[in-house]
Amino acid sequence: MRALFSIAILIAFISNDLSAAHFREGGFLAEQGILDSIRIEPRLPAQGESFTVRLSGSWPAASPDGYCYAPLTLSQVIVYPGSFVKITSLPQHDPDYCDQPPASWSFDVPIPASAWDAVDENGNLLISHSLFTGINQLTDINQVFDMRLGTHEIPAYIGSGFWISDELPNEGILIEQQGNRVLFYGLGYDRDINLNDNGEPVWQLVAGEMYGNSTLGKSYRFDWPFDENNMPLENPTETELITANDSGAIIVKGYNQIRVFTRTHNNRGLYNDYKRIVFGLDKSRLPVYAPPLDGVWTLYGFDGQTATFTTTMQLLQGSSQAPNQYQFASTGGDWLATCNVVSAGTGDCIVQRASDGAKFEFLMTDFQGNLAIGTLGIGESNTLDGVLVRDPWELPVLENQ
Repeated sequence: MRALFSIAILIAFISNDLSAAHFREGGFLAEQGILDSIRIEPRLPAQGESFTVRLSGSWPAASPDGYCYAPLTLSQVIVYPGSFVKITSLPQHDPDYCDQPPASWSFDVPIPASAWDAVDENGNLLISHSLFTGINQLTDINQVFDMRLGTHEIPAYIGSGFWISDELPNEGILIEQQGNRVLFYGLGYDRDINLNDNGEPVWQLVAGEMYGNSTLGKSYRFDWPFDENNMPLENPTETELITANDSGAIIVKGYNQIRVFTRTHNNRGLYNDYKRIVFGLDKSRLPVYAPPLDGVWTLYGFDGQTATFTTTMQLLQGSSQAPNQYQFASTGGDWLATCNVVSAGTGDCIVQRASDGAKFEFLMTDFQGNLAIGTLGIGESNTLDGVLVRDPWELPVLENQ
């Protein structure tokens, strides 16, 4: 009975349309319902022209202080040349709003052409959204956009498995990804440093959508309640099971390296670095840290924003002929991908065509499951910026080519 009840709650959370964002340092005040999404329109603005940022999120029926919220009000947009663009908005709350249903809001913010002065040498632009009460800053969510090729539109794929952090050796993260949807569980302890005690086990469930190299979602803390005799309740309600709402996020630093937090502290996300746990190897399949290169891919070579080289290949299931080396041949046999990856998850890959020697090279830290960025050599002296994209994803820079 308990198992069926828990599964029902889990399915309900998965079906919720939780906001997601390309999430960087920062947190949001989850107990007051702030779920922030930052997108740009168009997906890849024309260089030197103004564009639009779309902010969206939702409020709960009532905040802990008894107030209810209306949609945000834009305060200001500031461009810091050579650094980032900062958007500041103000929450509007009043007891009168409590007669309305929970508010879902979305509004567009005009971004001036001067924002291009904040794009760095690699073509990346950081856009920060701060929610400010007029006195205190409640949240600060940052998103990075690739203003040259639009790689922020390709969602990372890290699959499923267990992850552990050297900073928290007795805790862990369990991740399950299907398509762009991600569930991850923080398995830790409710520490109280003042009592010199690790406390009780804590299970934090987070659900979100992978956008670019990150996912952001609402985090639910589960605690099985006890009665007055310190015995577990037979049929606890959802309210009794979920003892706290919070927020959680994943930043994909590479296919085998991620940064994660499953709860906030003082409105800040406390990230830790995680790596995959390797606890079993056999000859029937590749280890979890080997890149999943089987599938259909398109390889591009860019000179600036112009694709001067394009080819499609289908790589077959990989095999290992030597320790820490994994190979993926293509249908037809013209292409061969060779990856040298150690159990720590670091290494590099070379994808080479036999007919003309074209060679694409990338590091595992530049591979996020659906996208790899590296260098493409054509002939003896022609080197291009290489990008390998899994089908069916497409780079926005190609829309007008």
